Amino acid sequence: MANQEHPQVLTLERPMHHHVLLTTADGSMLGLDDNGDLALFDEASDQVIWDRTADGITHTATGTNIEIGGDVCTLSVGSDKVELAVSHGPEKLPSEYLEHLHREGWVCLNSILSQDIVDGLEKVACTGPYEHLEQSQDSPKICQGAAVGKAIAEPISLCVLREYLQTRDIHLGHPPGFNVLPPETIASAGRGWHSDIPYTKSRSPQPVFPREGPPKACNRNTFVSDFSYKNGATMLKAGSHLLDSAPPEEWNAPLANDKLPYSGPEATVVEAPAGSMFLYDARTWHRAGYNLTEHKRGMMATNYETPDVVPKRDTRPVYAKLHASPVYQELNAREQRDVTDLLMKVPDYAPEE
Repeated sequence: MANQEHPQVLTLERPMHHHVLLTTADGSMLGLDDNGDLALFDEASDQVIWDRTADGITHTATGTNIEIGGDVCTLSVGSDKVELAVSHGPEKLPSEYLEHLHREGWVCLNSILSQDIVDGLEKVACTGPYEHLEQSQDSPKICQGAAVGKAIAEPISLCVLREYLQTRDIHLGHPPGFNVLPPETIASAGRGWHSDIPYTKSRSPQPVFPREGPPKACNRNTFVSDFSYKNGATMLKAGSHLLDSAPPEEWNAPLANDKLPYSGPEATVVEAPAGSMFLYDARTWHRAGYNLTEHKRGMMATNYETPDVVPKRDTRPVYAKLHASPVYQELNAREQRDVTDLLMKVPDYAPEE
């Protein structure tokens, strides 16, 4: 067994350049329609990606230039005057992320979240400057700060997930939760190599799906802390989503001797800054890492499923609590719609909590 070897470590530095979005107060995004005219969209495809220039912005895909001044502007969109704010965008085009996900089974949206959202997630996770605190168990995590809902409804990653799963009507497989790994600790869950629901047995009544065919689920790990090999970043086998088998038994053999499972060169670890989102096909072989640092490592785990997959936990009661919470009003209209769809568009039957 090669568990004394090291995996391939891919380190993604914080990008020097980000595209930008132009958003309305309700969360709609400015883009160009198929005729090249300005239009508002709720989906963050390549059509809504822009770049700053010396005197305005340029539509990344077409090169169309618009002169604006500052970070807030008013433009004519159809027959309406629309106020727009320039906001943090992705490092790459959504189509580039999607292509990588199809090829490798994973993709990292490097530093996709703005710093204020990252700070809000740290408060809920009790990591970073808040790691001396303990997480609250008094209410669902999504009710503890607007940053949770804003991260769940992040539009670029949602666009990639919907395109990859070939449907807009995706839902969450469980309420959003935080995986916080203390110092000198290996995660208790996911320690061994595995694939995820619906390609493995679980508490869900969902039968195990065959690995071939269109993807049925995709995971999204939101990095609340900087993720590194040293602090327990997820380990995976790139391209394994295209294989017709689960991880081999020998990759988990050391577990019987209370040792780490396989961590050799066939495995990959992606290091990326806090605020990055790591998407991977649920068929991808992966396992948790070991935190060898002196600080907590935080991550928000969510998984996204097609309409025919029964979630592991019913998310509808959590939505009811969110809707009754003042946190719901801190989300813009698009975020409210996306969060509602993700938590409520589940199959009629879901297991009890």
